[in-house]
Amino acid sequence: MFFGIAMLYLSVLCFLSADFIFGRPPVVTDLPILAYLLGGVIGLSAIAVLMTPKNGALAALFIAVIILIFSFLIRYVPFFIRSVSFEKVLWGLNAFKTLAFVGGSLIVSASFFKDRVNDEPPFILNANTVHSLKVVGTVLISIFLIMSGLAHFKYFDFVKSFIPEYIPFHEFFAPFTGVALVAGGVGLLLPPIRFWAALVTGGMLFSWFLLLHIPRFVANVHDQSDRLGLGESLAFAGILLVLAGMSEKKVSHLPPATSTSAPEV
Repeated sequence: MFFGIAMLYLSVLCFLSADFIFGRPPVVTDLPILAYLLGGVIGLSAIAVLMTPKNGALAALFIAVIILIFSFLIRYVPFFIRSVSFEKVLWGLNAFKTLAFVGGSLIVSASFFKDRVNDEPPFILNANTVHSLKVVGTVLISIFLIMSGLAHFKYFDFVKSFIPEYIPFHEFFAPFTGVALVAGGVGLLLPPIRFWAALVTGGMLFSWFLLLHIPRFVANVHDQSDRLGLGESLAFAGILLVLAGMSEKKVSHLPPATSTSAPEV
């Protein structure tokens, strides 16, 4: 639900800004009609994720393909080629965010297929392919979290200033949250702790949605960055919670019940 609501909200921003804003791609052309078309398609797909579980897998997969093509391949890749700067590529966090949106959509898609193990999918898709969607999505989300965490140290002053005044100890929370993001990203790559990494990191991002992005949005509803931050934080919180739900939690099992009959000699 968090993922679907956030993607629907971000699709509305495409209309308000007359641009395809998923992943905050660089402007390479001014085609508002294309932005309206793509925003509308993602909005309808988000509604399908929310309202029609039977078609949710295909809808989420469609969202991943659209963002990959029209944000990353068409807009980010040419931008990086023209820049010829390793520094811009390495710290192009919005490009990593775009790929994380792609990966998150793949995870959501895989979660629907997993729920339909005994049902016929809308097209031929075996269990190995569904597992691959989850793996690729997890890796892309993990890379984004790790790079975002490292950015908390590279852009320490900005991160510190981004925290609202009513939250104390900015000098502590700026690096602490950076470490938490890196730890969460690494944890997603380790199956034994993936459940807890996804659950805790998703909970942390949802707390940022409540404590950070909602207040910033309310304070300045016309700021495009804060508008996007509101939807992005909710989307990634939802994606990580979905991943937690798909991950195995290590639990200790009770030994099998022993027979009440007399033991054989």
